[in-house]
Amino acid sequence: MSAAKPPAGEKPYTSDFYRKQAADARRSAEIIVPLVVDLIRPNSVVDVGCGVGAWLSVFMEHGVEDVLGIDGEWVDRALLKIPERRFSSFDLEKPFRIDRRFDLAMSVEVAEHLPAECAEIFVASLTRLAPVVLFSAAIPFQGGTHHLNEQWPEYWAGYFRERGYAAVDCLRKKIWRNDDVDWWYAQNILIFAHRDFLETHPSLENEQAPPALVHPRKYLELVDWIGGLSKMAEDIAAAIPPGDLFILVDEGVFGNLLGARGRPIPFPERNGEYGGPPPDDASAIGELERLRELGAGFIVFTRQAFWWLEHYFHLHGHLQSQYRRVLANDRLIIFDLRLQRGPAP
Repeated sequence: MSAAKPPAGEKPYTSDFYRKQAADARRSAEIIVPLVVDLIRPNSVVDVGCGVGAWLSVFMEHGVEDVLGIDGEWVDRALLKIPERRFSSFDLEKPFRIDRRFDLAMSVEVAEHLPAECAEIFVASLTRLAPVVLFSAAIPFQGGTHHLNEQWPEYWAGYFRERGYAAVDCLRKKIWRNDDVDWWYAQNILIFAHRDFLETHPSLENEQAPPALVHPRKYLELVDWIGGLSKMAEDIAAAIPPGDLFILVDEGVFGNLLGARGRPIPFPERNGEYGGPPPDDASAIGELERLRELGAGFIVFTRQAFWWLEHYFHLHGHLQSQYRRVLANDRLIIFDLRLQRGPAP
């Protein structure tokens, strides 16, 4: 499971983030990997978007010594769970080739981090690597950091089908109720196998149209989210005068749902829509001041975007030094942009 590509080549995540991500991924991998080994019997595995290699480390513990992890150059090599010689860096937004084939390729919860125009290229790169691909990707409205292309399974199945690969939905029912597996894997994980491989492995059930599923844990999270939405709207109504323009930093999640009394502007704004994370601090500060000059009196960060205040360190410093923070709770952080003031207490 990869971390998102950082804007402008920067590294958005701390060592603690990578450690937690690896621990979470490993817990799920310890359940799923033995199932995959029993089905595929791989002697070699490549993980595209491997992060620090947690999944591959579990494959190695199950006797697969020939592994390769692929991810961006920003991955901290000191935190790798596999030997460093087993790691290669590539830009996953571009076609990439390796001068060999593996028994199994995998890419879990990675594809949604790539722009939509990269989807076909990414699937083509995966299928060049192996006759079988273990794959999962976020569904629409799943949510997450820097998700650019959330799609239902059939979207990805279509690209695999064009390469001669069929969907095999044989894992989800085995892990659906296992609380040790993170719900996004239980919800999304599929096997895509080339038709030649399927002919020699009749035990794999072929499903040309994998069903779109939403896991109960995600559903309950959504119910909680709806309750939180109401509380956020109340927070905004209490902090921002009715009808005022305000900047909404929410990664495009909420939009007008939070604008019952005020008028939200997405940040960054491109033709009235959310334009994606700024490439750097200077761009973020410039966009903030542009929108302030257009009349935005407040900037609101939802909890989905709290990480921006860590990543865009100088933007956060600019806000703290120039404007007054009027609200900070576990749902929202709001700065008043109407008057330039000293640092918030």
